[in-house]
Amino acid sequence: MVDAVLVEWEGVLADTFIERRDALTRALSSEGVYLDDFVVAAECRGRSTHAAAAAVLARAGHDDPILVDLVALRATRSFAERLGKGFVLRRGAREFMQHVQASAPIGLVTSASRAETEFVLRLAELDGAVSTVVCSDEGLDGPSHEAFERAVANMARRCTVRRAHVVALLPSSRAVRAAKDAGVRVIAVGSPAHEALEADGVVEGVDGLTVVQLATIAGLPMLERRR
Repeated sequence: MVDAVLVEWEGVLADTFIERRDALTRALSSEGVYLDDFVVAAECRGRSTHAAAAAVLARAGHDDPILVDLVALRATRSFAERLGKGFVLRRGAREFMQHVQASAPIGLVTSASRAETEFVLRLAELDGAVSTVVCSDEGLDGPSHEAFERAVANMARRCTVRRAHVVALLPSSRAVRAAKDAGVRVIAVGSPAHEALEADGVVEGVDGLTVVQLATIAGLPMLERRR
């Protein structure tokens, strides 16, 4: 059975990745760094804005921590402005969260900042559905295996949570690897087949997904009782 569910909100609950990529692209261009959107996206996916800025600038031959900080700050502000104009939840996202919440605690492990995450949860009226949130600006280059371990530990303080019975829904190969390293089951969401090879299962989206289906896809038995 599923003891808990972990979710990365960007790419699973809301489609804001392109806006985040574009914010980083604008921040880079303001410093005279021009890269193809595909290159920026490849380095941005599954990384915090600061880590993505560092990776992209390194790829462009820039090794300047001050420049990384400046680009990351500009990208963060630009993305926040875009979020402030509104966003759309993925189909069935709210219903999925409400359904899961009734059966198992939900935690968020995200490469987004806490300010971004709290804003999205509040605007989507999902803040009450989440029991713990681990974000990229907490000293963790999230999602990292330490971030997933912290989320599981936080939830385990309130109820029985066995790491091998935790299911994470994640949109990037980096996050999938990190969660697997932390010992949790992983379902890749909307990922190409070659990126989802390390996951325990794959789904296109969360619309209509039940806890029973999560357990089946992740390879967990449903008849076992919590001890």
